[in-house]
Amino acid sequence: MKNRCYIKAAAMALLLSISAPAAVSAAGPGEGLITIETGQTAYGTATPSELPANTGIVRPVEKYSYRDMEQDIQELQAKYGSRMTVNVIGTSADGRNLYEIVVGNVNAGKHVMIQAAIHGREYMTPLLVMKQLETALEQYDTGSCEGTAYSSLFDQAAIHFLPMVNPDGVAISQFGLQGINSPLLRQTIQNAYEKDLAEGRTTQSMDRYLTYWKANGRGVDLNSNFDANWENLNDLGHPSYAGYKGESAASEPESRALVNLAGKYSWSLVLNYHSMGEVIYWDYEGNRVQAESKELADLVSGITGYRQIGTSGGGGYKDWVQIRETPIPSITVEVGSVACPMPLSEWARVWPQNETVWAAVLSWAVSR
Repeated sequence: MKNRCYIKAAAMALLLSISAPAAVSAAGPGEGLITIETGQTAYGTATPSELPANTGIVRPVEKYSYRDMEQDIQELQAKYGSRMTVNVIGTSADGRNLYEIVVGNVNAGKHVMIQAAIHGREYMTPLLVMKQLETALEQYDTGSCEGTAYSSLFDQAAIHFLPMVNPDGVAISQFGLQGINSPLLRQTIQNAYEKDLAEGRTTQSMDRYLTYWKANGRGVDLNSNFDANWENLNDLGHPSYAGYKGESAASEPESRALVNLAGKYSWSLVLNYHSMGEVIYWDYEGNRVQAESKELADLVSGITGYRQIGTSGGGGYKDWVQIRETPIPSITVEVGSVACPMPLSEWARVWPQNETVWAAVLSWAVSR
């Protein structure tokens, strides 16, 4: 029998199983064409009134911004204050807060991290994680997973939601240079464009180029900035919209905040939300928690219907937490079936696939 964590996901899997295969293509300003055969079709266009989870405090919008997130955190805290703790684990290069919202018992000794938007243009993932947070709070006393009440799970563990770990990158992708306050960072971004243009990494106008921005405000790709084979990654040599690994591992304030957080608690797992492709990366060379990471991948794949891919390229947060001295089981979940930045219509696909993932991984952590 399917438990409550899986009911909606099972219905989604059934729907997707009767869809015709579709090829999904994505190309950034200087990237080659990437084609991913997902075997799943998108829902097509949808108006906001047709979108799932279009009620409550966290509402789907075309560009879910840092300001939207901050306002939603404040409103959630006003409504559910006793059930959530809001921490600031650092600040971005442009001075934005890096938020950690904790639900559950921080003294229980089991901790789950869900982080999103380490890449700027992947800004549907903060919306997803914020909606998962609201669902957890809303169903705190009424929901259950595998026959265990959510309230009981929260007594035995804490879940840490990090909805937007690269807020500067999100602001650049959404609003261009106007999204950045620092004149120095604006000049860095301008220089990055000119370098990429000269090297043929882009042929786009600057406005179009910036919509594809993955990096942080200093032009560093944060998911290439961790100490997991960092020294052997390709050295682009200058800030860019994507692909620049930085001057050293964990050179950026955002990556340092994640490194520091990894050492603060006894983590049961880290789930990293990215987009796009509807795949799950679960392994890496030197992974010290391979069996546990594969269990997580199997669990989340069974819910979302996403296919699994063993390895990734190095320098990522998942890679680093898997190989560190005190390793943490971890997976990277790539949501969405169309190129980033994703249109709002893709929310009708992403949300039903991932609505219960947070509860399932929390239950997994408690059961171990």
